[in-house]
Amino acid sequence: MSKYNLIRTASIVILIAGILSIIFYFLHVILGSMFYPGYNPLTQAVSDLTSDGSPARSIARTYSSLYGITSSIVSIGLLYVFRSEQNKLLKIGIYLLSIMYLTSAIGYSLFPLSSNENIVTFQDVMHIVVTIIVVLLTIAALIVLILAFKKANRNLYFIITIIVFIFLMLGAILTNLVSPNYFGIAERLSVFSIVIYVGIISCFNYGHHHIKE
Repeated sequence: MSKYNLIRTASIVILIAGILSIIFYFLHVILGSMFYPGYNPLTQAVSDLTSDGSPARSIARTYSSLYGITSSIVSIGLLYVFRSEQNKLLKIGIYLLSIMYLTSAIGYSLFPLSSNENIVTFQDVMHIVVTIIVVLLTIAALIVLILAFKKANRNLYFIITIIVFIFLMLGAILTNLVSPNYFGIAERLSVFSIVIYVGIISCFNYGHHHIKE
């Protein structure tokens, strides 16, 4: 198979995996909430659904794992198709983003919260560490991609990435400012923006390599 066909096939796989990852993630949230009596999305974090103490952990973890698998496929695929990218900023941004999604998929599967009440175990501490790494990698990746899209005159993706960055930062700031009664809403601004972006970057990748070829 020629290099063109390999990249074209990989881009199609990445696109499909990116769309599926969003579907699986929101199924994990929706079904997890349905099977968790008393769960309150206004006050509770999404990670409560997959915690060891969650009554919905079985179904929530199933779809969360599927999200992890498909987002990892996207990440590995992006690392492959962008390995020879001439736009260095774009390459660095994509690589940072890919590493973030891999860290998220592996880290959260290894270290789910042990409970939804207090941070008391090594597992809980590692869950927080993974979250910090994911947030920092995401911030770095989005900043670099904003610069890359601006330089490449990809205005649509430039604007979308700025919007995602704003939601990410807004959610991160508000989680420390809002009343506990609205913590869940603030947290979802960051989490959902990161999840949705995997589909957005998958669409960009498909168009980027299709146009180039």
